[in-house]
Amino acid sequence: MFRALVAALLLLPWGTGAWAATKWDYYVFVGITHPIGQYAKEFAEEVKKRTGGELEIIVRPAGELPYRATEVVRTTGQGQVQLADGYMGFIAGDAKVAALPGLPFLVTTAEELKKAMGALEPFVVKELERFGATILFWYTWPPQNVWGRGEPISTIDGFKGRKIRATSPEQTEMLRRFGAVPVTFTTPEVPAAAQRGAMDGNLTAGFNLLGAKWYEFTEWGFLPDIHIGGPSYILVSKKALDALTPELRKTLQAVAGEFHQRMFKEIPAREEQDRKTLETAHKIRLIRPAPAEIEKGRKLMEPYWAEWAQTRGPQAVEALRKVREALGR
Repeated sequence: MFRALVAALLLLPWGTGAWAATKWDYYVFVGITHPIGQYAKEFAEEVKKRTGGELEIIVRPAGELPYRATEVVRTTGQGQVQLADGYMGFIAGDAKVAALPGLPFLVTTAEELKKAMGALEPFVVKELERFGATILFWYTWPPQNVWGRGEPISTIDGFKGRKIRATSPEQTEMLRRFGAVPVTFTTPEVPAAAQRGAMDGNLTAGFNLLGAKWYEFTEWGFLPDIHIGGPSYILVSKKALDALTPELRKTLQAVAGEFHQRMFKEIPAREEQDRKTLETAHKIRLIRPAPAEIEKGRKLMEPYWAEWAQTRGPQAVEALRKVREALGR
């Protein structure tokens, strides 16, 4: 009887989810109800379904883990989490070239980003691999614009003297060159800062304005499409990825590719719908500048692109050259 039991146990599928699932933590810097949080949740559910439960990804929204959004390259590379959403500006301390698409007026649409990433991605991967991480897939937030209250901004000159919240060094430099006063507040601080007049405007997307309910203190949006809002890189631990069976790895990468395509298509379309909602349901005035104003902004910022790259070294200079070549800009 004992021998029969042992023999039966040896026939069990030890390497499959029928015995024990592989569990991964997935850090995201937004709440689970935010649209990006929902995409992360759906991604995890699809991976679990397609792997028959063999790979279980647990989404960890903002505040659940003791890590900062600026630390995700290292926390992922070291295996403290296996997946993490690394927004380009947040991870630029470790992966310097990652934030290149955030240079104002360089990459302004999702289609331009697709071209730019064909040139840029190898440079970013090289930097990430130094820390033990790589890119599973990437997505983009919508174009970044100025959303504010009080006297509307309708031209580049209208930035002068206005207190505008920036979320990256590149945005901060643009605001300085436009004569504005850059201010910095964490995401939870934004509503109170707006209410007490500590800032006149906020660089973000309508998609985020609606998702975060910041329309409650916003009266207008100035929409020159300063730069595309991504990429946000879904980082994966190389060690964890390599430890998966070939079948699991293939399935994970297939789902990742599908979500890349889906988010690339849906998020820009959602931005257009969200702008309409902000305009109609929340009475926010949308201000679309003349093409001459957009070109003025680009001319003011073009010298900064080269300065930015030079301060980050030869790899950044070469990455910028290839991206500009891809864009014809």
